[in-house]
Amino acid sequence: MKITKESHPALAFAFEEIERDNGGHLIGTVYPGEAPDLEAFVIPDVWAPLVPAAEAALAALREPENDRTFIDFVVGPQHEQDAIYLERGNLDEAKQLLNAFFNDWQEPLV
Repeated sequence: MKITKESHPALAFAFEEIERDNGGHLIGTVYPGEAPDLEAFVIPDVWAPLVPAAEAALAALREPENDRTFIDFVVGPQHEQDAIYLERGNLDEAKQLLNAFFNDWQEPLV
């Protein structure tokens, strides 16, 4: 499944922020290698059922009044991510998708 800024804007922005936080935007410039595509992200089909709920929850976090909360949940320190997760209560799918993306889809779907 392909995630783009047009199809799933909040999820695509979250994936892009994770890539940038990990220095992905520097690959192919400062660091050797092929730069990652920061416009479209391919996720394994097994994760696709989580996308609608994750997109909805992340979109709500990305509202202007919550933007800092969105960034903290996506790339902030673990204790801040955990606090937002517990406070919101609707981020299960988003947390699973973002963690799986961060770990290159190596963790099992639960």
